[in-house]
Amino acid sequence: MKFQILNSTDSEIQLVVEGASEALMNLIRRTVTYDVPTFAVEEVYFKENTSVLYDEILAHRIGLVPLKVDASIFKMKDPKIDITLNVEGPKIVTSADLQTKGKGVEILYPNTPLVNLSENQKVEFRAVAIPGQGREHVKWSAGHAYYFHYPSKAKGTENLEKLRKMVDDEEIATLKNQPNKFILVIESWGQLEPKELLKQALTNIGANLSELKVK
Repeated sequence: MKFQILNSTDSEIQLVVEGASEALMNLIRRTVTYDVPTFAVEEVYFKENTSVLYDEILAHRIGLVPLKVDASIFKMKDPKIDITLNVEGPKIVTSADLQTKGKGVEILYPNTPLVNLSENQKVEFRAVAIPGQGREHVKWSAGHAYYFHYPSKAKGTENLEKLRKMVDDEEIATLKNQPNKFILVIESWGQLEPKELLKQALTNIGANLSELKVK
């Protein structure tokens, strides 16, 4: 299998993939979305919540805040991250108000609104983030991937937008004549760089296939 980078940014990578079947491309897509572990808040212990949101609703919003975590934390015997919040209104509470304990943890997208507190309203809690996978809940998903067949008329100099248009204009039967060449796009939510997301996905696939072979 051969990869050629079309374009790469901090949040997205676009690649031409050769020597892969459609089944393998779909496996890569699913592994990127569902099997690469990340950290997310799983438990929230409220000491006080006089906001307009029920505890369960606010806890759900907190769980969806992406966390960027140093790789060493995953290797801990009992990997957990403590997060606290103690704020009083009037105030729009955002993810930037969340306080993490220890080093190597970053709250992504600090302007994400959590709840709007009026005067004398207060929220105080302790939350615990643990590692998980997107197959368990979308809050643990590290990104999103999709692919499509490489158009037969492409000359190798087209950008992603042009390639998409060429695919739209081409007959499906013609696309199927190039079954081993695809365009793969991986979008990261920020927990991992797109290249690292692909690397971990391929490592997971290799480990799973090796285990299957042994059995």
